[in-house]
Amino acid sequence: MSYRFTEADYSAISAILGVEGTVEATGCIWQMVHNDTRQAQIVTLMNDIDYPNGSQGSAVIVQTKHGYFELHECSGYITFEPDEVIFITERADYISGMVLGKHCTCSMFSPIQKAALHANFAELHPSLIMSAMQLSLAEEILDTE
Repeated sequence: MSYRFTEADYSAISAILGVEGTVEATGCIWQMVHNDTRQAQIVTLMNDIDYPNGSQGSAVIVQTKHGYFELHECSGYITFEPDEVIFITERADYISGMVLGKHCTCSMFSPIQKAALHANFAELHPSLIMSAMQLSLAEEILDTE
């Protein structure tokens, strides 16, 4: 099920990202700049998107000078102190995630087998370790049924 972002969510996310978002009727936008690295990104959370399959949900959209990233049908997020927000889209056996940082960082992992989150990281293939470690932080919001 897709998550619907609220003003309380926007405030929590703003506190982690270190910049106030601009709340709009359909979501919120953060324009971020990290002065030391001169990195910049625009983060947009959108609610009430009508998807082609008839479902309605939210999306996380990030624009940087290096790329454009979208996480559709977001099912939740967690704030990870001191400076990251992890957004998740969950399916039966897979999750996808977007990790946003206060210093204008953005990582995207998709689709990742849920089993990787519970694996012994020392036994995982090296290309799976980062995604498994990052997304395992969001296990508290995953559907456990």
